[in-house]
Amino acid sequence: MITHLRGKLVEKNKSYLIIDCHGVGYYIYISSYTYSSLLEKEGKDICIHTYLFIKENKHVLYGFFDKKERKIFSYLISVNGIGPSSAIMLLSSMTPYEIEKSISKEEIKVLNKVKGIGTKTAQKIIIELKDKIIKEIIPKKEKNVKILENSPFLIKKEALSALSILGFSPQKSKKILDDILEKNPEFSVENLIKESLKKIVKS
Repeated sequence: MITHLRGKLVEKNKSYLIIDCHGVGYYIYISSYTYSSLLEKEGKDICIHTYLFIKENKHVLYGFFDKKERKIFSYLISVNGIGPSSAIMLLSSMTPYEIEKSISKEEIKVLNKVKGIGTKTAQKIIIELKDKIIKEIIPKKEKNVKILENSPFLIKKEALSALSILGFSPQKSKKILDDILEKNPEFSVENLIKESLKKIVKS
């Protein structure tokens, strides 16, 4: 099974991306969550976590920004009646953390808001995955909060919001934030904002 691909991002839109790995182009389906996490990455080397879905003669490769998203995807497609398309639709409408929360707290109405997810399907997802989510993905509330706070996607989003409030151009800020996170992926929101302000002032 292909677990990840590292190569140059040569093409990207909201439903798929193409990565060139040593001259071989891989067509990979993605969610909006992964798309948003890869802004300003086109033409750069990236690493995508993957899931190869095999059904009869059909082989489809799905890509994810992080292992958390891939784990949620694998759990969702294990539910009878939930295929890869529905799982990607859920991950495009909600973050992996929001899906975890909705399942663990049995928030049927929240899952219902996703296109193609009816009440019965939402109930089935909760019934089949709640115990697994609580036991394997959210063993401790504190751990989950820490993971959530340290999500690169959310850290970047919060920093971008802060810079926008300060009056800086979102387009320019995104590029600077991406450059900083590429070199310092462990940065907190505070460190990211401080470093970005230094670069904005110098530019």
